[in-house]
Amino acid sequence: MAFTLHLYASFVALGLGGLILSMRKGTKPHRLLGSTWVAAMALSALSSFWLGGGVLPLVAHLGPIHLLSLWVLVALTAAVVAIVKGKVRQHREWMLGAYLGLVAAFAGTLMPGRWVASQLGLW
Repeated sequence: MAFTLHLYASFVALGLGGLILSMRKGTKPHRLLGSTWVAAMALSALSSFWLGGGVLPLVAHLGPIHLLSLWVLVALTAAVVAIVKGKVRQHREWMLGAYLGLVAAFAGTLMPGRWVASQLGLW
């Protein structure tokens, strides 16, 4: 169940993030889709803690990839706090950083031996 939640939340966040980055900022659709994106990102990051870390476990089943999940949760929190305080530039930077973290994580799933790569027939 955690894997399915993680997979769907990650793909929703990946697609929505690209859409949000391309649209006009500060509008009602931007805020609505942005809230949905934050929820998807948070679900993706949180659900990852129930999944194995693959290579180089650091603590129990948690690996280096879980540090990215932790960072994403920090970035999302900082971004939401920034926009509530009216700090648009900081909000933009944190959101972009969180999205780039997601893109990096997705790129990592395309590496040899990873489930997504095997399902796509890459390796």
